[in-house]
Amino acid sequence: MARNDKAAVIPYRIRNARVEVALVTTSSGKRWSVPKGSIDEGEHPRDAAIREAEEEAGLRGVVARKPLGRYRHGSNEGQCRVEVYVMRVTKVLERWLEDDTRRRRWMKAPAAAACLREELQPFVEVLERVLES
Repeated sequence: MARNDKAAVIPYRIRNARVEVALVTTSSGKRWSVPKGSIDEGEHPRDAAIREAEEEAGLRGVVARKPLGRYRHGSNEGQCRVEVYVMRVTKVLERWLEDDTRRRRWMKAPAAAACLREELQPFVEVLERVLES
């Protein structure tokens, strides 16, 4: 993994036979996204995804061993690779580290995909197809 690579997690639950995805606002509060952040030195991408889910969204759960996929992301820090994991949520915290700066919202998968940046949409669409089949 390169120094500025990141890990993201798509937290989901099944409600009324439909896949719901938890999104959080970005740090600016202007957009919806999935929990995502830097991978600390010596940290595995999956562990970073687990940490970001709790810090940014107040969610705990079961995270897949292998990433669903990866994408390239450009930011102020330059280009990086983002490993994307899925997490079946088992616990929703009332208070969490970033709850004063981020909002969390559960959405049906198609609505969640529509709120995300283009590079993340296919991951939610694949997740929904796999879980509802």
